[in-house]
Amino acid sequence: MTAEEVDAALEKANESMKAYYQYPVEKVIAAKKARFDNRHRGKDFYLQLGLGVSLVCSFLATPFIGRKIAYDEEFKQKYIPSWYDYTLEKPKSAWTRAELQEQLVKLRTELHERAIRGEFTPEKLEEMRRNLEKKPEKAEHAHFAQLHPGVDDDEELEDD
Repeated sequence: MTAEEVDAALEKANESMKAYYQYPVEKVIAAKKARFDNRHRGKDFYLQLGLGVSLVCSFLATPFIGRKIAYDEEFKQKYIPSWYDYTLEKPKSAWTRAELQEQLVKLRTELHERAIRGEFTPEKLEEMRRNLEKKPEKAEHAHFAQLHPGVDDDEELEDD
């Protein structure tokens, strides 16, 4: 087949296939291209694109800027106005580590001495438990003494 015969065969095939689709392909492609051009070539598209990009960039930069504000005093004083700065000064601890350690050691030795004197015998521990598990005088406050509001007094607790 020569080139002219091939072109003629293709033209004949195209003419016979036009019955199977409603619109000419050229018109459909031109309409889609015109719709794309109308949508993406105007000022609105670039405005929306710029707004979207700026929101995404600010969303991604927020953690880094927040960390810089939190840890860099010079940056905070330079860029954050004083009326917007709600930071609280860290209070001085009531105890130093040494004082806390000293209190823990003192408590441990006191409990040890009490155990040597016999204050933690099973009878005294049972009496202590009875005193701790007293019911309030008013019936309306009795549920405060329960271990759990849904558990009856005679019901045993099971650990799962």
